[in-house]
Amino acid sequence: MGDGAGLFLIVNLIAGHGRCKELFPKVKEELDRRGIDYELHYTNEPQEATDVAKWGVEAGFHRIVAMGGDGTVNEVANGLLGQDAVLAVIPAGTGNDFVRMLGIPADPFDALNVLGNHQETTVDLGQVADDRCFVNGVGIGIDAQVARDVLQMERLRGAAAYISAAVKEVFRFKAFPVTIESEAWQLDATCLSIGLSNGKFAGGGFKLAPEADVYDGMIDISVIEDYSKLERLVRLPRVRAGKHLGWRNVHYCQLTEATIASPKKLIAHVDGEPFRLPSDSFSVRVLPKALRVLIPA
Repeated sequence: MGDGAGLFLIVNLIAGHGRCKELFPKVKEELDRRGIDYELHYTNEPQEATDVAKWGVEAGFHRIVAMGGDGTVNEVANGLLGQDAVLAVIPAGTGNDFVRMLGIPADPFDALNVLGNHQETTVDLGQVADDRCFVNGVGIGIDAQVARDVLQMERLRGAAAYISAAVKEVFRFKAFPVTIESEAWQLDATCLSIGLSNGKFAGGGFKLAPEADVYDGMIDISVIEDYSKLERLVRLPRVRAGKHLGWRNVHYCQLTEATIASPKKLIAHVDGEPFRLPSDSFSVRVLPKALRVLIPA
């Protein structure tokens, strides 16, 4: 049983196309060398980390550590929703966009320092389809197809994997119709991409929502309508840099909640992992100050 003093460490060995599996023995050795008290749990199946995080809290642990990528962080965050616990992250995934937002070192060994020298902050979460929470964002359309392509890659990792997949999809992705409604905004468009963002980054550093802030109590919605294949290719690098606001065919709004509908079956990801959206329509909303996180002091 936990006494609140030790760490409850959840490790997803398949994160980062096996990067986590390579790193963890050395990380474990360093944890032991530093004399850090922890209880270790591996995950083997999708969504398992959500239940494991809940078990950790029920066992009396107050500091839950996720080692893996953004998908692992997402699952653990879903397990901590409404719980008296704080999240720490040892990044070992492909994109690692969550730690990028909060200034947590991307190097897993540097991130270990946060366990001993930290401050606590409280960030917003998003919620999609009245069910799944997200820490970074939900991507619909070409973003989601890129995320699926990256999961199938064997050689490339990190930003290189996302850039390679994005260039490929520029030439083959088909736009889709969508309607977005809220109290303050309504849009009907044929889109390449819809980003529902809690934080600025997605896809290994793409700044899809350059005005997003995990502390502002808002969800940023970025809609990119269709372009020709040549325009897609030319504009892609500027989207990565967050330079797309103000373009024709780009719509951007900050909301607390909205409803999204389409007659087409939409391809989506939540924090980089494939996600099946409900048919016809679904909701998105912000959960203000819903997650406690350890960040560098």
